[in-house]
Amino acid sequence: MTDEILDHALSLIAGQNAPCHVQITGGEPTLLPDRIARIGDRCRAMAGAPTLAIQTNGTLLTPELVRLFQKYAIQVGVSLDGPPDIQEEIRGKAADTLRGLKLLEDYDIPFRVTTVVTKQNILHLDKLALLLAGFVNSRGIGLDLLIDKGRATLGEVQPPSHEDLQKGMRQLITTLAMVNSRRRTPIRLREVDLLGRRSANHHFCRAATGQSLAVHPSGTLFPCGQTMAAPVFSMGTVIEPDIPEILPLTAIRLTSHQCRTCPLNGRCPGDCPSRTYYNTDQNVPLVCTMYKALVK
Repeated sequence: MTDEILDHALSLIAGQNAPCHVQITGGEPTLLPDRIARIGDRCRAMAGAPTLAIQTNGTLLTPELVRLFQKYAIQVGVSLDGPPDIQEEIRGKAADTLRGLKLLEDYDIPFRVTTVVTKQNILHLDKLALLLAGFVNSRGIGLDLLIDKGRATLGEVQPPSHEDLQKGMRQLITTLAMVNSRRRTPIRLREVDLLGRRSANHHFCRAATGQSLAVHPSGTLFPCGQTMAAPVFSMGTVIEPDIPEILPLTAIRLTSHQCRTCPLNGRCPGDCPSRTYYNTDQNVPLVCTMYKALVK
């Protein structure tokens, strides 16, 4: 992303009266420390400076990068799909990721992990919880069910079965409860927290309410990073925004699967709208099985 595009993107939120949050992601954003620093400097100069976060695979973290996170108070998310053997199978460079987590620990930086739930890792998520138990600064796990795009379309990774998803989620909940009973600061499971936030006007994410913009390196705007590069979701550019009155993700949510007879009785946060768009062959969304497993 050029300086011009980056600065135009940040100008879209300059002067906002409401709280703002900037997420730095990629690709792998730690490949470009100068971009991180530029974002930090621009945001710090804004009135009511937005909060900052970064999503990284953790493989390239160095003391210099970690000090950069500290300088700009950047929240850290790490992509981690399981214990070392599973991480190596799915993403590779597991040892480098673990070294990155150790570095965050050494510098006393809290972090959360995001895990893409697949056939390959669903029955190993309890071991991921045990791995994170060894880090005082681990704060949470967020689960993203596999979306049918990228490597998933090539068959390199597959979604879990409903049966395995239910079993894996229950194993994870049991293990987290055991781990947290021995920790001063618990490791939160994002999906459990989402169950407690359901309201009549609830949407799965901010992108479905017009409170989110993802900026492609070219400057093209999308509702969220998951929809990036899909022309149907394009909303103009940072220089000439073209944001429709009815947002694409809102429309998807209104026409997507509704669990009117679900035993969760309205507590389910619903499915990711972009996942609903891409995963067109799922008659019963896996998200239903996942949330039902959390309340039993």
